[in-house]
Amino acid sequence: MLRLLLPTKVLRQTLLWSLLLAAYGGLAVWKEQGPFARYGDFPASLEAALSLAIGLLLAFRVNRAFDRWWEGRILWGMLVNCCRNLAIKLNNVLTQRDASSERLERLTYAFSFALRDHLRGGAQREKIPGLEDEVFAGQHLPSWIVNQMYGIFEVWKRSQQIQYGEFRMLDRETKVLLEICGGCERIRNTPIAASYRAVLLHAIACFLLTLPWGIVNQFGSWTIVIMFFTSYFVIAAESISEHIEQPFDADGDGLDLDRICATIQTSVQEIFATETSATKAIDGRNTI
Repeated sequence: MLRLLLPTKVLRQTLLWSLLLAAYGGLAVWKEQGPFARYGDFPASLEAALSLAIGLLLAFRVNRAFDRWWEGRILWGMLVNCCRNLAIKLNNVLTQRDASSERLERLTYAFSFALRDHLRGGAQREKIPGLEDEVFAGQHLPSWIVNQMYGIFEVWKRSQQIQYGEFRMLDRETKVLLEICGGCERIRNTPIAASYRAVLLHAIACFLLTLPWGIVNQFGSWTIVIMFFTSYFVIAAESISEHIEQPFDADGDGLDLDRICATIQTSVQEIFATETSATKAIDGRNTI
């Protein structure tokens, strides 16, 4: 039941912090009922001012983090479309299937796996589906894959397996791969400014530590309940923002890149396995 209400590790950790802060709010209730009731209270106007500042800072933080997460999803959606378009065009321009076309099929879907691992700290060639038999000794595996694809296109063009117009058609799709890679790297390598995150954390700490002393006179024992829900939502918003700020991480609320990569692999393999009208026409001429 708890996992249904709190499906992620972030929310479960937030619950623990909320319980601790609710217990902290109990200190204000205890103080108010004892001989020290005249001491330690804060004016309610202070909490109103702090809540306004927290609202503005937190709204900006959540919006910017979600923008990064959504932009990452858009880029990976473009990658799915790009790989499908490239596979369809390759499947129709080839006059015959050979080792180079089979290699291109593997490179097309391997790019998504290589980009996933590259964004998560480093892609290893031997762990990428379709690249088990390749030789690679560089650092940027996605660039190497695209470089190999262009090398095959150039060989086809020089041997007149494809015409210049077909090369240009393939080029339009292939260059998008590295544009998507660059966009993802920009998101990964440009986090929200550390100073802004620090200021927001300072503001949250000041707000939650002073909140029970500013509302206990008005709400009494309800201060504990208010502290629990207020701290839960404030801390949850900041924690979720921190996790979706890097949308390509494997844990937390990052994008499900494993599922997207599997979708690309299945789609590309299905497209290359499909016989097209162009292939049938070529086979018919060969039969005649």
